[in-house]
Amino acid sequence: MRRTTPHEPEPLPPVAGRPRNESEARWEAVHRRQPGDFVYAVKTTGIYCAPVCPARRPRRRNVEFFDAPSEALAAGYRACLRCRPDARDARLLRVAAACRLLSREGAPSVAAVAEHLGVSPAHLGRE
Repeated sequence: MRRTTPHEPEPLPPVAGRPRNESEARWEAVHRRQPGDFVYAVKTTGIYCAPVCPARRPRRRNVEFFDAPSEALAAGYRACLRCRPDARDARLLRVAAACRLLSREGAPSVAAVAEHLGVSPAHLGRE
């Protein structure tokens, strides 16, 4: 078996076909930097990241998976400063709030919704 250096990610375990469980599927998403609806935390650094984070990949034995950033925060991890996985939750909440406001009868203007959410109309349009 080939040993990895500290700067190389651990190779994926040999799996024929699909991953055997959710943890393996999530690790594969982290390893391949694929988007996912979860975050992973690194026990040795105390940081949690999105699976697409460009930071160096951790060793598998040091990784813990969470369904949401709030769960990782509750477990004592802090958000990564590179991928900012907590910003994703805030953006989704703003978009959901904007959709609720705009779906009402007699909906306000986009500028009024943006002011209510505390962002500029241009920023709201990008979200």
